[in-house]
Amino acid sequence: MEFIKQIERLQLLNKLVREKRTGSPEELAERLAVSRAKLYLILEELRDRNVFIKFNKRINSFEYEACRGINLEFSFRILRQDEENVINGGKIINFFPASIILDGANLS
Repeated sequence: MEFIKQIERLQLLNKLVREKRTGSPEELAERLAVSRAKLYLILEELRDRNVFIKFNKRINSFEYEACRGINLEFSFRILRQDEENVINGGKIINFFPASIILDGANLS
């Protein structure tokens, strides 16, 4: 369940950055259980989504530049038998309608 780890990692990153208590890049990477290079990849991915985080040497912490934080929510629960019939997660679009040629109707 790597995606759950990633969400938890982002939640912790958000909390530490909001509170301005991340420590150095090496310390933050260690707290997030990633390498320093992976930390900067995460920060770059957030930057691509217009979340700007910079390191402030004066306070020895990362901080948000143009916002106060991000809202990241995640929930996980087991569905009851009666709930699985009412879930609508999207619509199936048939990109390949039945062909009258392939089903043999137009072949002579």
